Amino acid sequence: MTTIPFKAVAVDMDGTFLTEKKTFDHQLFGKILKKLQANNIPFISATGNQLIRSHEYFQEFTEGIDYVSENGAILEADGKVIKRTALDYDIAQKLLHFIQTEYPEAIIMVSAEHHCYILKSMDKATKDDIRIYYRKVEEIDKFTDIDPSDAILKVCLTADDELATIIQDRFNEKYGDYVRGTSSGNMTIDLVHKGIDKAKGVADMLKYYGIEQKDLIAFGDGENDIGMLEACGYSYAMENANAKTKAVAKYEAPSNDENGVLKVLAKYLDIE
Repeated sequence: MTTIPFKAVAVDMDGTFLTEKKTFDHQLFGKILKKLQANNIPFISATGNQLIRSHEYFQEFTEGIDYVSENGAILEADGKVIKRTALDYDIAQKLLHFIQTEYPEAIIMVSAEHHCYILKSMDKATKDDIRIYYRKVEEIDKFTDIDPSDAILKVCLTADDELATIIQDRFNEKYGDYVRGTSSGNMTIDLVHKGIDKAKGVADMLKYYGIEQKDLIAFGDGENDIGMLEACGYSYAMENANAKTKAVAKYEAPSNDENGVLKVLAKYLDIE
């Protein structure tokens, strides 16, 4: 049997692990997961998605999957949340007011630990679109109606990617160095606590298991995967990845629609 060269697996979800129809080969993944578990190799879903949304994709697999969700704002290992980095409630409210005042054209969602909050005034088509990607969506009259006990993990808005850095810099200049803006692709921006990103979340998960970055195999397709790919020992960009992501990866995997992640892992694990 071939020696497995890595000790942990991290995969981006949309555009990487999942096909464009948001599916994957469950039978093949089941075989791969069983082999990973037999060799004590953690499988990490690393995504900007809600934790509850991430759970849905793997609901038939009851154990063996860890989660770096909300682009690193919440981490779950062995079925337990091991780290949560929320925005301070008052800072989040200042950020929301700033965006609504300075960028009224932006479509805003607030992703908290237990709910996604949107305004009742949002048009129905946009609400329906949000519900495709988010679960436990709560419609509120104004963002100050958000329950302070529901930890705000990120503020999401639909706007030009370049606006992420502009909002980050303008807000931090006015209120202090609190938030970090990142593009999640498809004209979506995530604003999270400073110092939080997918790469940091994966690094924290590896520390939890006592695994070094050089022993990680990771897969991604977008710019928010670059940090994770740069840090790991075995980095794969998908065939469908953008040019910047391909430039930093050591290897290329078949496209997401070909279940490229699973094909690469199956080869390493000697699975037919």
